[in-house]
Formats: sequence, C-alpha cells, structure tokens
Amino acid sequence: MIQPVIEYGSRRITYSPEQATGKRLRIIVTPRLEVRVRVPKGVSPVDVNKAVQGKADWIARQLERQERHHPLPGPKKYVSGETIVYLGRQYRLKVEQGEEPCASMYGRYLRILVPDVHDRESVRDEFREWCRQRAEDVFARYAERCFEVGARHGIPKVPIHLRWMRSRWGACSTRNRVTLNLHLMQSPVHCIEYVIMHELCHLVHHNHSKAFYRLLTRCMPDWEVRREVLSEVKIEV
Repeated sequence: MIQPVIEYGSRRITYSPEQATGKRLRIIVTPRLEVRVRVPKGVSPVDVNKAVQGKADWIARQLERQERHHPLPGPKKYVSGETIVYLGRQYRLKVEQGEEPCASMYGRYLRILVPDVHDRESVRDEFREWCRQRAEDVFARYAERCFEVGARHGIPKVPIHLRWMRSRWGACSTRNRVTLNLHLMQSPVHCIEYVIMHELCHLVHHNHSKAFYRLLTRCMPDWEVRREVLSEVKIEV
C-alpha cells in the first residue's frame, strides 16, 4: 500500500492512517521515525490529510528531535565471539563458565563468567552491571566538566540519573530531573559529554528553541560535530 504523504519545506513526510475507536484524531511520531495517525470512524482521507498538513510544523520538529536520538536496533545475542562496543571501541565477547558471575576486560576482550554459558539473560545482566559500574565514574567525570562550563552560563548543578532507555540518549524532565541512557557507554566519550551538555541546557530552556541552541553553542561550540558522530553510533540492546 502506498503511504499518503505531505510536503513541508524540503521534507516529505509519509504517514500511516490507523482506525481508532476514539473520537479525536491523534498524530503520533514514534522513536522509529514513523508518523502514525489514529483516525476516528467517519473521517475521510482528505480530512486526515488536511489535519496532518495542519500539524506539519509540529511533526517536522518531532522527527528532527527523534533523529537526534538515534533509535536502538535489534537485540544482541550475548554469545562468545560477538562484538561489543565500549566507549567507541570494539571488543570481542568471551563467555565462560564460572561459579560466581563477573566481568573483566583485558586487551580487546571482555570476559564474562556465568554459571550457565547458554543463559543469555544472565550474560546480558552481567554485562549491563559491568557497564553501569563504569558509567557511574565516566558520566560523573564528564558531568563535572559540563557543570563547570554551565555554571558560567547560569546552568544549575543537579544530580545525574542513569537508566537503560530504548529511544533517546538523555532526558530532562519539567521538574529538572536529568537522566542519561546507559547505552551511551557504547559511544565515544566526547559524545557522552555532548549529551550531558545538551540535557543540562534544557534546565534553562525546556525546548529546542533558538535560545536553547544559542546557549548550547556558547557552552559547547562544536556540539554539531559531536552530534554528527553520535548519529552514526549503532547501539544494540
């Protein structure tokens, strides 16, 4: 089936109409860069197209935002010989049997011991715990650098929270809670620093307005270069 499309500036936006039981037409932009339109019964395709066209500016901004937060592809297998990426460098995974689960890095290998080497969930959990322990130090170090810069531009110092997220690199809530995605441990450190600075700037501007980008540029003049590198990082769950 050919998807309907609208044009907004130089962007062509395709969307997928879906029948909905509600009374209101809803437009959703997913982390996979899909535009879905929940259409109530009785609304014609022409009216749907008009509604989408009327929200073109909002849709384009949402797509731009999602594009900055690269979606995460399919799951890893967590088996020996698989490649993992840690701070922008590739390592080989070695899964071996051991009574007490643990993980350690040597050379270009990450060795994970688990009681059952076929228990992929245990291997994944041990890998994630290993990443989390190192993330606490890495993120704190680069957050401190960003706090020092931000202090000169009126950005407050707040706690940094860590969690595994599937659709974005970081977040800053309206209550000024800054959260970083632990998957960032697979990206180069200068990209981690960019995400931290980006989210800290949201403490002043809770949007992606021109004022936000002016502040980000003052704090990190090369942020666009860092963002471009980050957009190429292929992170796997």
